Amino acid sequence: MKVTVDPSIGRPKSRDESSKFSSQIGVVTRDVLLVPVRWKDVDEEKDLQPGIDHIKIHIDINLDDPGVKRCVIDRVQASSRQKRYRLHKHYKKYLSHEDAKNNKPSFCASQENWEEMCELFASPKFKAEHLLVFFDMK
Repeated sequence: MKVTVDPSIGRPKSRDESSKFSSQIGVVTRDVLLVPVRWKDVDEEKDLQPGIDHIKIHIDINLDDPGVKRCVIDRVQASSRQKRYRLHKHYKKYLSHEDAKNNKPSFCASQENWEEMCELFASPKFKAEHLLVFFDMK
């Protein structure tokens, strides 16, 4: 299916195309890419290439256009943030760090990535930042 992304709105205008596009972004973040600890450390050309390749296989999209490619990367980042939020919710269900590490959720791509996320969630820096965000919301 050909998908035409409008860079001014960040997604396809057509409802059907937008649905297909969102679905493929979800598949990429769920099954293809690992959740990064920090997006600053992600090399967009190298680390996101498996996801970009997956999208090219399943939908006909012009990724040679820098605006379209930026939209795809932005959607992947947003979906990845959602996934990290879900991983953090799953992590908080367990009383101990070890229990959490031993219970990888089904929607996490690999045990190694899950353990990396658990270490992030247990870090004092993450807890302090998370607490600041929590109090800012009140």
